[in-house]
Amino acid sequence: MSDTSTNSGSPFHPVLRRQLRRSNIVDRPVDDYAWNGFLDRIDRAYRDNDQGRERLERSVGISSREIRELTLDMDRSSESLLAHERDRLRLLFDSVTTGLLVIDRFGRITSVNPEAARMLGDAGTLINSYLDQMLQMIGRDGEPRPLVNREELDRALRSGQWVRNDVRLADPRRPFQYVETSDGTLPAGVIAADVAIVAFRAGETHLGGLVVVTDNAAREEARSRLAWQASHDALTSLPNRLLLAERVEVALVQARRTGNWPSVMFIDLDRFKYVNDSLGHAAGDLLLVAAADRLQRCVRGGDTVARTGGDEFVVLCEGADDIAGVRIVAERILATLNEPFDLDADQAYISASIGIAHGSADDRDSDSLLHDADLAMYRAKELGGGRISEADERLRIEAAERMQLERALRSAVVQDDITVAYQPVFRIEGGDLVGFEALARWTHPTLGEVPPNRFIPIAEDLGLIVAIGDRVFDIACRDLASWNAQRAEGDLGFPLGMNVNISGRELSSPSLVPRVVAAIQRHEVPPEWLTLDVSESVLLQHGDVASARLEELRSAGIRVAIDDFGSGDSSLSSLRRFAVQMVKIDRGFITGIDSTIRDERVVRAVIDLAHALDCEVLAEGVEGTRELGVLRELGCEYVQGYLLGRPMPADEAFILATAVLRRTKPSEERSAQVITPDRWVA
Repeated sequence: MSDTSTNSGSPFHPVLRRQLRRSNIVDRPVDDYAWNGFLDRIDRAYRDNDQGRERLERSVGISSREIRELTLDMDRSSESLLAHERDRLRLLFDSVTTGLLVIDRFGRITSVNPEAARMLGDAGTLINSYLDQMLQMIGRDGEPRPLVNREELDRALRSGQWVRNDVRLADPRRPFQYVETSDGTLPAGVIAADVAIVAFRAGETHLGGLVVVTDNAAREEARSRLAWQASHDALTSLPNRLLLAERVEVALVQARRTGNWPSVMFIDLDRFKYVNDSLGHAAGDLLLVAAADRLQRCVRGGDTVARTGGDEFVVLCEGADDIAGVRIVAERILATLNEPFDLDADQAYISASIGIAHGSADDRDSDSLLHDADLAMYRAKELGGGRISEADERLRIEAAERMQLERALRSAVVQDDITVAYQPVFRIEGGDLVGFEALARWTHPTLGEVPPNRFIPIAEDLGLIVAIGDRVFDIACRDLASWNAQRAEGDLGFPLGMNVNISGRELSSPSLVPRVVAAIQRHEVPPEWLTLDVSESVLLQHGDVASARLEELRSAGIRVAIDDFGSGDSSLSSLRRFAVQMVKIDRGFITGIDSTIRDERVVRAVIDLAHALDCEVLAEGVEGTRELGVLRELGCEYVQGYLLGRPMPADEAFILATAVLRRTKPSEERSAQVITPDRWVA
């Protein structure tokens, strides 16, 4: 095949021509259709391959330029982004509220954020310093030492993490002096913190780490505040009962070693409730704060003054080997509390009842010593208040007996063992029996008859007095209805009346009147047959509530008498203030009235005042015929007392209630305590 023949028609691709020449094919067979077709196909393949290569070269060239441009853009963008990221991380590093320190693999500080500088020292001091030198922890002995030593730091950087919680760190900026504060707060130059170290590494290479210091000041402050609140009184800031008990325990432990036993004074403010009720709770709080301040000024330096609740305070005299000295402190307290209290625009006067207990080897714990002081305080209050009483063995025996009585009384109320005795009431003019006073009685299986002055105060304290009062009232209404029914059937005279005592707890109860009305309806007793006796002290104590309750009773047709009149603080004003129909003069004025001009004049004044206010008068505790004669002359209407009849069981009262004539004397065998005609002779 020649070049001419080869180039005739469709010229072959140059590469194909060179290949054909190497194969010695120089002539193209014109008549061989298959061969020519085959060569044409090969020629097209070469030409198609050139077009693909050109497109590939063109594409690669374009991509390379774009990639180069993109790479340049990315390089420029990366530098900008990295700078931006560095700025953002620095801003975050500086603004985070946790202390951060960056250290290298040798433990040298390379970077510090402001919070770390605030806690641990300025950045200039910290940077390039070693962590084990700058992070100081306070030990149990109060001395600062490195929080983490070199070996611990190396292990932390190798292991990846190290954490210490609730540590006390010293501030290296100031000379450190450890001082235990009384309120539980941290001393100056000390922070409470959690510390953690997070290691940096690249593969197996240790690069350093990040030290995270979390300031727990807020948590520590809250913890201290809660601890203080748990051990102190919020109003007066004095130690409370919990902290007092701890200090008494410590004092007893020390005393067992030294023999120097502590003493405890239990102080109750007399008449505080009256001040609180009359002037308001704000004035009462001012009084308590002022009283606490006075108590602290009265005690010695090592003594503890605590408020245990309400108006009760306790003074712990540690190392009080001089018992006489403790009493001097108590007398000083008594005197300072008797001085007037200025409460803003008001002035108040109070006193105090103080009980003292001196520690000894018999005191097992703080409870026993405090209990003895509490018992002594109650004895001082029972004696009239404003005085000092010291605990003794007799007081402990009485307390044990009281506890026995409390248990027995609870059982007696549940089992309805409370009974009623009746003391007769007579009209002076003519000596007519006009009624009875119902009195609660309790006979214990082993203790025998328990006097009312023993179990009634206990019932008051235990809240049993309402149940006892309801039972007495129910029995009294039942018996009164029975007696008067029989007197009416036999035409034996006018209906008898019944006096029933009610307590302060009953008087203050909103359910008093409904309970009374239910009882008289249950036994079909007309309300005018009944008189409820309320002591003057109870009326004065309950004030407005008592006044409202008396009005309710009067609206229900039930009479009310002031009992023990003259024993209260404001007898004349109570007559004017309260709606009552009878005055019962206290027996203290009646005893010896025939021989004491002053008592006679007082009784005369009471009778005249009561009559001026349309009140009848009953004299209690009449024990002599001459007293009876004086009362008749003074115009007293009614009397009762041992001269005329002692409290008697219901069957004996029934005999007296059904006597046909007032001068008729029942048989001595059936009743030995009923009035006889000769006793009316003055």
